[in-house]
Amino acid sequence: MIDNYNGKVLVITGGANGIGRALALGCAKRGADVLIADIHGDEAEAVAGEIREMGRRAVAVQADVSLSEECQKIFDRTMEEFGRCDILINDAGVSNGADILDIKEQDIKWVTEVNVYAHWFMMQRFIPQMRSQGTHCQILNVCSIAGLITLGSAPVYFSTKHAAVALSECVYKSLKASGADIDVSVFCPGFVQTEMHLTDRHRPQRFAVPEGDPYYTSEKYQKFIEFNKQILDNGAPLEPTVEKVFASLAKKQFYILTHENYDELLKQQGIYQANRTEPVDPSLLKK
Repeated sequence: MIDNYNGKVLVITGGANGIGRALALGCAKRGADVLIADIHGDEAEAVAGEIREMGRRAVAVQADVSLSEECQKIFDRTMEEFGRCDILINDAGVSNGADILDIKEQDIKWVTEVNVYAHWFMMQRFIPQMRSQGTHCQILNVCSIAGLITLGSAPVYFSTKHAAVALSECVYKSLKASGADIDVSVFCPGFVQTEMHLTDRHRPQRFAVPEGDPYYTSEKYQKFIEFNKQILDNGAPLEPTVEKVFASLAKKQFYILTHENYDELLKQQGIYQANRTEPVDPSLLKK
């Protein structure tokens, strides 16, 4: 639980746009100082500038959080600038809608490393520091409703988001069992009005789209991008959604779900699993 952000130090990944940017600004408006890590250093600096205009300290760090050494860079800079971390938000995430037969191996690795490995790498570095501070701390792992349900598409996205939720659950239970004063929450939104359909622009060089590869210019690949944009454009407005996150954090809530239309599907999914039947039919999703 966290309801007092005044003077707290926030470290956030993927903080240069979308949900990450909104969370960074929201924490700063509530009195936090912020370190913004993002693969786009110039965009992270722009957000840091907005925060400084609010009268808070802000530092931008260009980093590829899918790499362990880059997460170490974020930690080292945090200690150099602030000497502590009270709130860690793992927001960086990417997507891919290809099915199991079409997806490229490099995309399996890229999505997995950003959506899962980055959470591991960041928590491995920041949890010991949080323990040593002797103060109440908060970790928020931004996942997706895709971490709690499955559909018949985008297997790499759904599987990595499930892994991220499971990791958060394990860390939450471990910290509670040890008596650490660190809360963990997972934010699992449905579709939100962001630029997630432009996920390819967040690729590091080692996962760059190969020049001349017909797969990435194919009609199927482009249709996924267009479909993703359409559903995102019709998703929940960003700002009210993020406000719900802050309200949930103040209530010591582990699962933060902001889209009530998934509630029935989640309930039925548990019944299907308990009955050892097939995966639940997504058509149960309330329109």
